[in-house]
Amino acid sequence: GYIQLDEFSSHAPEQMLRAIGDLNAKGAQAFVLDLRGNPGGLLYASVEIAKMWLDGGTIVSTVDRQGDSIEFKAEHQPGVAFAPPAFKMPLAVLVDGNSASASEILAGALKDNARATIIGTQTFGKALVQSVHGLSDGSGLAVTIAHYYTPNGTDISHKGITPDITINPNSALSPQTVATKDDPWYVTAINNLRAQITPAPLANTDN
Repeated sequence: GYIQLDEFSSHAPEQMLRAIGDLNAKGAQAFVLDLRGNPGGLLYASVEIAKMWLDGGTIVSTVDRQGDSIEFKAEHQPGVAFAPPAFKMPLAVLVDGNSASASEILAGALKDNARATIIGTQTFGKALVQSVHGLSDGSGLAVTIAHYYTPNGTDISHKGITPDITINPNSALSPQTVATKDDPWYVTAINNLRAQITPAPLANTDN
């Protein structure tokens, strides 16, 4: 099942839940989550989406200007929707240099919890939590309110997340080649996932 997420908007969690459900209904055995070019968005959206893929563990930790920290965990409360059986299915996450902020929160959570294989290039490296305030002229003011760390305590600011499998494409992809045989990120992900879901050959028991 292939899911492309362009931004972490307020509607992203419900859209992700619907996409997982639709693909499950079609018999998906593994998933490719494409975060390439995703600049981020809402912290809570990335946390809620991470819960759909994790059945436990830490998602992210934030530290505010006063030094107070909050740890977000993948704990499911009664009555809160999640997306089994996606918890147990093989997962590959595609990232690039434009995957930032909330994209890195999700990718970092999945990587540090050994839940997914991260494929692509080094991510952007934006470890800031920002609050956006609308102004009277229609513009907005982004205020940094906290710094975030991956579950392993890594500060990715100006460094980004290092993929498990690095892709060095020879040329930029066109929109028509994304998630096709001409997309090296996608092809690598499919090959990686197929290796995880293909049953091992039975041992020869002939005497």
